[in-house]
Amino acid sequence: MDLSIVTGAAPREAHRSNGSPENPSSGTGRGNSYYEEYPSHQENGRLYHGFRRTMYPYPCDELEQNRLDIFHKVFSVARFDRLHYAPLPNTLPSNQSNDSSAKQPIDPGPRILDLGCGTGIWAIDMARLYPNAYVLGIDLSPIQPQNRPDNCDFQAPRDFESPWLLGEDSWDLIHLQMGCGSVASWPNLYRKVFQHLRPGTGYFEQVEIDLEPRPDRYMAPDQPLSQWYRSLKDATEIGGKPIAFNRNILYMLREAGFEDITHQIVGLPLNPWPTDKHEKEVGKWYNLAYSESAHTLLLGPLSRVNNTPLEEIDALAKAAKSQAYNKHVEAYNLLHIIMARKPGPAPSEPQGIPHR
Repeated sequence: MDLSIVTGAAPREAHRSNGSPENPSSGTGRGNSYYEEYPSHQENGRLYHGFRRTMYPYPCDELEQNRLDIFHKVFSVARFDRLHYAPLPNTLPSNQSNDSSAKQPIDPGPRILDLGCGTGIWAIDMARLYPNAYVLGIDLSPIQPQNRPDNCDFQAPRDFESPWLLGEDSWDLIHLQMGCGSVASWPNLYRKVFQHLRPGTGYFEQVEIDLEPRPDRYMAPDQPLSQWYRSLKDATEIGGKPIAFNRNILYMLREAGFEDITHQIVGLPLNPWPTDKHEKEVGKWYNLAYSESAHTLLLGPLSRVNNTPLEEIDALAKAAKSQAYNKHVEAYNLLHIIMARKPGPAPSEPQGIPHR
């Protein structure tokens, strides 16, 4: 299914130069060398990346790329088409980029870093929105498109929990979306984010979903949605990268040195049960996102960590999806949007750190 029309993503063939689901192309121009060094592998009928293959239990195939792009659409709808809330310096909106009447020289635009960029859709959208910005996305899997804006780069494979070497004190915005389930040590990650932001004006923005089901009415713990979440939560905790939303994030950001920390929460209905028009639209998209995630998120963690038979995984995912489809089940998840600023006097351009 080509979801590019409805999600706004680049057509999927743009992400692949070789046209094979076993060999997706690299957005970094590495070609086949990546797959010779880190061959992808099939597991339970899904394709997984080869770089540090035990670190990330989720696939990288066509289905997964579609799923990630659907979540990008969910966030866009839930946030009224806002790509970010954190302030950015010296931005030149796309509708002014071709204004030849402008007499003033353009200041160097912001430097934006996207951690765990996935298909690169957020990074590309930001590069198009701010044509004078430099946007860099990093990810474990090179599934990003080669046809991207000139002011957007990708580095993959790259593990954002390893040393960065990306220029400390040089980034205006560092963005992380859906990092839960991919991080072993949040304090270590936040320290690195803090070190690399520009003092005084650099912001970190994190967008996460708390997958614990919250019903408007009582939901028994033996209900499929509750069982699904509990199974996923337990398996990822054992695997060392919990997918549960960490409720100590604000404390950890303060400990890392951040100031001006804000936390917004948005409800994500599991189906279009709300009466409010906007919430109903969010529910439509989130129902699609959840239906694409119910089996995908369970498969790796439960089969690898718990050795759960595939038949049990299939049955649990099917039951959870069925309950999510039921409009009489008025349940929702929570979308968390967290921003934090690095304090300190704003320095001049760091020596040795080019704009791009």
